[in-house]
Amino acid sequence: MNSLTKVSTTFFLSVFCTIAMLFKPQEGYGQITPLSFDTFKFKIQEPFSPVNEKLLRDEISEIITVQKEMAQEDVWSMKYWNGSYPSYRWHQLLMQVGQKHKGHKNGGRVAIMHLAIYDALVEVWKHKKTHFQKAAHQYDARVKKLVQEPDFSAFICEWSAAAGAAHRVIGYYFPKQRALLDSNLVVFKSARLATGLQFPSDIEKGLKIGRKIADQYIEYAKGDRTNIRWEGSVPNVDSLWSGNPGPWDPMKRQWKPLTLVKPDQFRPEPPPEDWSLDMEELRQFNAEHRTSEIAWKWKSEPIWDRLIERKILEYGLDPFEAAFANAVFHTARFDGIIAAWDGKYHYWGIRPFQYDPSFQPILINTPNFPGYPAGHTTVAGSIAKVLSYLFPNDEGLFYELAKECSESRFEGGVHFRTDNEVGLKVGYKVGQQVIRGFTK
Repeated sequence: MNSLTKVSTTFFLSVFCTIAMLFKPQEGYGQITPLSFDTFKFKIQEPFSPVNEKLLRDEISEIITVQKEMAQEDVWSMKYWNGSYPSYRWHQLLMQVGQKHKGHKNGGRVAIMHLAIYDALVEVWKHKKTHFQKAAHQYDARVKKLVQEPDFSAFICEWSAAAGAAHRVIGYYFPKQRALLDSNLVVFKSARLATGLQFPSDIEKGLKIGRKIADQYIEYAKGDRTNIRWEGSVPNVDSLWSGNPGPWDPMKRQWKPLTLVKPDQFRPEPPPEDWSLDMEELRQFNAEHRTSEIAWKWKSEPIWDRLIERKILEYGLDPFEAAFANAVFHTARFDGIIAAWDGKYHYWGIRPFQYDPSFQPILINTPNFPGYPAGHTTVAGSIAKVLSYLFPNDEGLFYELAKECSESRFEGGVHFRTDNEVGLKVGYKVGQQVIRGFTK
């Protein structure tokens, strides 16, 4: 090979590799594609095959009737249920139902719902890959396409799979709200049929898959220890936390982890025996500040929840990617709580207002459980880690928010700085464990 040929070959390979790198899946968004999705915990062994075209055409009349009879409120309902991504409205409904509920709310409900939705959508994707089916409007010109059409098979409705899973899980945790849930499901089914994308049989298949996956998660949830009452006692030691934590909070350390090997996998070293330096730093801050904007912000706003929703929409994740992102996110919160509460009730770390009874926190009311490590901060670290994996272009934003959350608990006066710094470290470890749990 002469020198000119070598130069040309080298140049070609260089350009080729550069172009290839542009299309190489990057860590986080772009790495996890529908082709590589795998269920987190449960599958169903049931074949689903498309019905023949004659039967599909027989179903078209039902779609045409729904579209013809749509009033303006039905149009808005269709847009309401089919905008964003499949779990979006069901998550809102879970929050709404939870607010109505009086008494104890099971701590596993959000993670279980999103995991059930994710596993259900993985099942749907498996069948979409096997069977390609055109959207309903492509079979008959009388059917209108009223929402954006995805570029994959219309066989089995992924939105309905999410609905079936969510409806079942929310009903399990809040059985008194089943009438509300049932009415919403009826409206959803009509709104989905009106899109012109899916046939009634594909909606029913999706609902069936969602329910079957949800039933398996419900059985799992019955043994995840999230609904067990605490029957222990608080140590009577002056240097430790004191109070009445109630029957549910101490049991968070005994919840069954979703990805952690065991609750104490990342238990931190013991807290300081002498908190005097931490206490003096808090006194100095209070002497110089009458309030803290970030303290009230992180106490009163669902910052992380709004952020995951916004990022899913900003990046235009498809239904399957969105389900994966939500499953990872809510698992990180769940396991982050376990890790933080394991440390809290193992060490019974004292709070600032107890260490110095004359100290008045800016946030006024200190949470009624031990301080070390900080729960807000541990969860912030775990969430920041998994969000950085999902959306690596925004990694700096996520870690800055985690640090701000950590600082907010110090400025609010409800934690020593050590509580927060240790919590962040624990949280980052938990987040990495969650990523491994979904990508192993």
